Amino acid sequence: MKRLTFLTLLLLSTTIFAQDDIPYAVGEYVSYNISFGKIRVGNATMEILEEVTLNNQKCLHIVGKGRTAPFFDWFFKVRDVYETYFNTDSLYPIQFIRDVNEGGHKINQHYIFKHSIKNVVTQDSSYTIADNSQDMLSALFFARTFNKENVTDSSSFFVPIFMDNENYFLEIVYLSNEKVKTKWGLVDCMVFKPKMQEGRVFEDGEKMKIWITDDANHLLLKVETKIWAGTISAIINDYKVLKKPLSIIDE
Repeated sequence: MKRLTFLTLLLLSTTIFAQDDIPYAVGEYVSYNISFGKIRVGNATMEILEEVTLNNQKCLHIVGKGRTAPFFDWFFKVRDVYETYFNTDSLYPIQFIRDVNEGGHKINQHYIFKHSIKNVVTQDSSYTIADNSQDMLSALFFARTFNKENVTDSSSFFVPIFMDNENYFLEIVYLSNEKVKTKWGLVDCMVFKPKMQEGRVFEDGEKMKIWITDDANHLLLKVETKIWAGTISAIINDYKVLKKPLSIIDE
């Protein structure tokens, strides 16, 4: 299976959920604690910074960041930054920037999407893409616009993603609803299992689960994946400027 980068745990696993009004706005900020077992190893954030006009299209400028905790910088220092310019009318990305440094392994990507001709331009080439293709970060915000009924009534559905100069199709399977304990109280979440498809061969997604709030926000609350050495999890730690109040259940 393709090696997951630090923030990819959040980004690839969240392509889930179209409602008439998008459930987020400028100023939304969410942070996550990332743990290996019971040990906190880092954190990640996602923030909608501003609304801009790019190529005559109105877009949200969204930034996702991931980093290791100070102690783990000594062993495997991570500094990940992902940026997307997301057209909120078409729900397509216009540009994507990825600047990743994980233990000295660096990735720098800049994609310009031309959806009208099914093409994406990179630093040194261009590629044909599928209809409605998303980047690694826009996929989450596209997913959050889906109606719950469309998601839960189907056994599974697919979202195309252009990543690492390749086309992928992410299959999402709805499992059940589950109440998740947070520092604000219990939150009802939809639980999903993702599978990655490259060509016609599915990657093993059986060991990853994601929790999306079953409210008007469709907010990513938790991600959990099992690896050979244990379990990596990311759970929400803080949020600001949600478009709708987070739905808390009385215990």
